[in-house]
Amino acid sequence: MANSWTLTVLVLLSIFIARSQTRGEQDTGSHQNIDSALQKLTVSQEQIFISGSDVTLRCGNLTSVKWNELIYIIWNISLQDKKCRVGVSPKLDDTCNDGKKLENTSDGVSLFIPKISIEDEGLYFCDLSYKGGSYALNVSVSVTNVSTKQDSENNQRIAVCNSKYKMKAPTLHWEPAVNFSSSSVKKLGRFFMLENKVYLPENLNISELTCVATYTSQSGSVQHKSTLLLTGSQNSDPPSPWKNIAISVGSACFVLVALAVVYKLRRKIYDLSALKMLCCKSKTSTPAEDRPVQPVDVEEVEPYASYIQRVNSIYNSSAELFNA
Repeated sequence: MANSWTLTVLVLLSIFIARSQTRGEQDTGSHQNIDSALQKLTVSQEQIFISGSDVTLRCGNLTSVKWNELIYIIWNISLQDKKCRVGVSPKLDDTCNDGKKLENTSDGVSLFIPKISIEDEGLYFCDLSYKGGSYALNVSVSVTNVSTKQDSENNQRIAVCNSKYKMKAPTLHWEPAVNFSSSSVKKLGRFFMLENKVYLPENLNISELTCVATYTSQSGSVQHKSTLLLTGSQNSDPPSPWKNIAISVGSACFVLVALAVVYKLRRKIYDLSALKMLCCKSKTSTPAEDRPVQPVDVEEVEPYASYIQRVNSIYNSSAELFNA
């Protein structure tokens, strides 16, 4: 009798253990199914934008979802230095306060980022629910940042291309292709700086170089270019000997013309000085003591006596003639 009871307890215990294992497997399977369903509902993307451009992020391909059909839409944004959100649930909720906002257009509801910069790099998670269902999107946003400058090192000109990034480094190359380039990475606070330097030979016969930064992502690649105008280079053709001859001849002619003009001016000044001296000399009066004494006309001094003397002379001559 005791053996039968023992056997019965063992059988019941075996059945209980078997059911417990089956239920655990079913629970594990159900959790796996839920996780896989969530993974299917959440879509991941990677997008790259050029610094300074206006950006519109759409929550997937749900362009047909209208504003009045929304139950809620929330963009949870995770940047390197802060976390914030922008959404409607059902009231407007904005904790970013940096210009990001929701836009309701004919293409649907989207997130607008004005003048995107490297500060806006990060993860953007969109959680959307509407009358027809729900949708989730995870977007990794990268921003290109490229600049060029000309510098010198050991009395040799160099072209420098810098690209600042947070998450994923781009690849840099020059157009047209040049040799003697080197790359390095520097840590600048929260950012990284990829620098590419190229040494410019003295006989380089081009006037500009373009640095091309290529950013790769799952959706493709994006190129950002920065053009550098070269200065102080030997990039022009060597001067022609005829040009040097023309410059020398022109300089000599200019000197001769200048000497001729100076000579003419001196002659004119000399002539004017001589004429001035003659005029001044002729206008100078003779001193009174050097003037000759003018003879005094008797007639002017004694006009009446002279007249009587003449009349008597004529009278005497007439008398003598008459007596003869």
